[in-house]
Amino acid sequence: MGNISIIVRLKSPDPAAMTAMSTFRRIYPETCPDSLERYDYWCFLNPCLGRETVSGIVSRYHDIVNPNKQTWSFIDEFSKPVDRSDDRMVWIDVRVTDRVDSVSENWTAILRRNRCEVEGVLCSVLWRFGFASGISFDNARNRVLDLTVSTRRDHGLLANPVSQKIDLPAPLLI
Repeated sequence: MGNISIIVRLKSPDPAAMTAMSTFRRIYPETCPDSLERYDYWCFLNPCLGRETVSGIVSRYHDIVNPNKQTWSFIDEFSKPVDRSDDRMVWIDVRVTDRVDSVSENWTAILRRNRCEVEGVLCSVLWRFGFASGISFDNARNRVLDLTVSTRRDHGLLANPVSQKIDLPAPLLI
């Protein structure tokens, strides 16, 4: 069986995304995205029964998904993007993962201790940048890298390459 990934989103507006967007508008008005979304990204490594195992874990552990505050969905990172309902936007996804990831290690230990049939868990933050359709994909991607990766004190905001891994995955089916 392969890995199964989910994304978790707050039902209310996300304060981290709102703060980041406000900062982008103030500091980088010329490269600021038109939309910014933040998700918790969970990848379950080789769950025994696939999506059924992951659904059981999500329903049991409200620290992963609190049904009162959050929504979640499966994602497929290997399929081609499908026609989106909002085709006026160019979306670029960035996944930020701590290099020393105690959250993933702790959740892997918890699930193993409780005999959940997964090899492990990887936790990340997924940022989705949306740009108006007049921008090229390459230009949008370059803007996202400039906005995301901290290369000096006054450049980049969402990820420190010294302590975090930055992935620009293929477009996700969200």
